[in-house]
Amino acid sequence: MTNRIAVLGGPRCGKTTLIQQLYVEMKIIGLNVGYAFEYSTEYLRDKGMIETISEQYGIYLGQKRLESKLSEFDYALTDYATFVPYIYGRFMLGDKERTKKEIEILKDLYMLALEDLANYETILYLPREFGYEKDGVRWQDEEIAKEIDDAILTFLKSENIKYMVVSGSTKERASKILHHLNLEPVEDSVSSAFLKE
Repeated sequence: MTNRIAVLGGPRCGKTTLIQQLYVEMKIIGLNVGYAFEYSTEYLRDKGMIETISEQYGIYLGQKRLESKLSEFDYALTDYATFVPYIYGRFMLGDKERTKKEIEILKDLYMLALEDLANYETILYLPREFGYEKDGVRWQDEEIAKEIDDAILTFLKSENIKYMVVSGSTKERASKILHHLNLEPVEDSVSSAFLKE
């Protein structure tokens, strides 16, 4: 069975950098690990700004397809999760009056989110600790990025989802996650072997 690990947080909080660090460290340990990067980043790069909630449904399907390819691995990392399009969909609609179609799509995304939550053994949340820099792909400014952070946390708390907040530098974050997963980093195992001799 694949141990699925989702790293969550708003735009530009260090998710992808952390996933890359974790992936390398887990490979060095000798683990069978794969990763799926955030599908919406590619979508934004190829098609431009996401303007409708129906696009969030498409992003859900794209993310689901990427993550379905990870079932051959013992550990699967993603800097997104298939339930996140629901959070973004809700955020996009905000408090504006919703059409019947928007309501139905949001309901579908919510049901899919609830179904998919059980697929993730570990959910990690990254607080915004580094300065926000526009990357030429994402449309959000820092204020909106912080609102998205809040939307993600509100969802996790309202659905009573167990998650871990991981702070610090990328290296510190990776080390905390490996410790949480009971996986010993290479330097620790080398030190242990040296002490035993």
